[in-house]
Amino acid sequence: MDHGFNTRHFALLAELSGQVRRDGDVRQDAAYAELVDAYEATAEWARALQRKLFPEGFVRKLSKPTDQWRQKFKPYTWTRIYPRQNATRHLAYTVGIDADGFCVKIDTVSAPDPVRSIYDQLSRYDHRLSPFASIAPPQIGLSWTLDQLVDWSIEAIGLFEPGYDEIARRLGLGSGALHLVTDKEVSRVAFDYWRSLLLENADVSGPVRRLAQQDVWFTERDGEGGVEIKAGLDPLGNEWAVELNAPPEPGNYNRLTAMAIDETGGLHLLRQGWLRGRRPAADIRVPEFVSSTGLQPVSVVAEGKAAERSWFLVADLSDAPERIRRTTAAFVELCWAARTPVQTQAEVAGASASIGGGESDRPYLLPARPALDPRIVEQLHGKVWQTLATALSAKKVVYRKWRRAGGFSIDMEVARENGPPLLIEIKTGCSTSDVHTAVGQLMLYRELFPNLSGHKPVLLIDATLSGAIAAAVAALNIEIHQYQWTGEGDSRSPIFSEAFCDLCGLAQIREVGA
Repeated sequence: MDHGFNTRHFALLAELSGQVRRDGDVRQDAAYAELVDAYEATAEWARALQRKLFPEGFVRKLSKPTDQWRQKFKPYTWTRIYPRQNATRHLAYTVGIDADGFCVKIDTVSAPDPVRSIYDQLSRYDHRLSPFASIAPPQIGLSWTLDQLVDWSIEAIGLFEPGYDEIARRLGLGSGALHLVTDKEVSRVAFDYWRSLLLENADVSGPVRRLAQQDVWFTERDGEGGVEIKAGLDPLGNEWAVELNAPPEPGNYNRLTAMAIDETGGLHLLRQGWLRGRRPAADIRVPEFVSSTGLQPVSVVAEGKAAERSWFLVADLSDAPERIRRTTAAFVELCWAARTPVQTQAEVAGASASIGGGESDRPYLLPARPALDPRIVEQLHGKVWQTLATALSAKKVVYRKWRRAGGFSIDMEVARENGPPLLIEIKTGCSTSDVHTAVGQLMLYRELFPNLSGHKPVLLIDATLSGAIAAAVAALNIEIHQYQWTGEGDSRSPIFSEAFCDLCGLAQIREVGA
């Protein structure tokens, strides 16, 4: 289906931008009519996107190519999408076109100056740099059908970080308090929806499933209150980081998982910061959970003792499915890290796992996307991580994905019986910029976080570095290990070197990647 946009629309937006509308100007009148068509096409795009991604939401459109006050032509088209009926009117998803191309983003709407000031900081003062905006060049977008344009929009929104509800909280739009859901049907339906997203495109290996595009594995079953999920970073399912079980009595303080609803009707998955002990380990209670994860409890209104509990956000269920899976995975990774201490001499001496002065949870700058399709890079990277994690699990070697709130993460931390723990950064489809990023992370984090200062840094890559670069990296006391690929297409598997296997405590190289 044709989306209704054409090259003339982009040319007219650029040509007339800032010009005052003149009565009786025949040429302007013709251009104005064409731009009205562009606004109608934008509205149809927004409606199609809303129906597919936000079925409980609604659309508000603008039909005038000129601004309200000075009657000047605007350089863009713009239609708002609200994800639910009672969403704040000051924040919306927007779609439109301008000289840069087709744009989807989260934007403020008639927001007070203090709110807009915070938003500008979050969006880096330019929607072209914003972590919650995406642009497709005109020549690409014009080649799409309406369905393809909508699918691209959904994929882009899934990558936004932070998401809509998180931005609303940071902007102070609303009270911020969440109310625990006590209605059994509302709770069950919400948990079933969350489960459906975890199962979507999940990779199945026996009873254990892998969350799509994440290094998290889980099992699911029906329980008394609804779905019961066990999740962790062990591909074999021998160990779990956390259980997320729908409560038979929603809102009961004895149940560790709950749904909560905000004042606009948005639903949110919460978990108490209490992880029951495993192996010989003791339970992890809230103070230790906060210290080891960097997470902070959210404000919750509840009845009785449930109000005294500390609740932590797992996922905002109004987000795009991809972001719900991503935030769920991040929570599981933090729980795994909390359960899997890799103690160093610095920690024995009492050094904190946090940055001095407290960690920030503001969005962090991401590296530029590689020329290789990022989805392919992500898929191959996940295969490397899974292969290594499977081998470590089989040998009962302690490992975890090192992560702290604020966007700090390293691919893997591995404990060793004879020697300091390893801090491993994995790179796939390796470019020079990837090496720069990995070396920077390994160097910076060991300075930034005292408990990592005694770790042995390792760069695990699938490319051969030039002699000069390899020597420079080695001079920083970073070990470089190269892995190879075997097979083709989806059947490709990584093979690690004997030296790397020995370093990790894996005796037989043929057991890894076979």
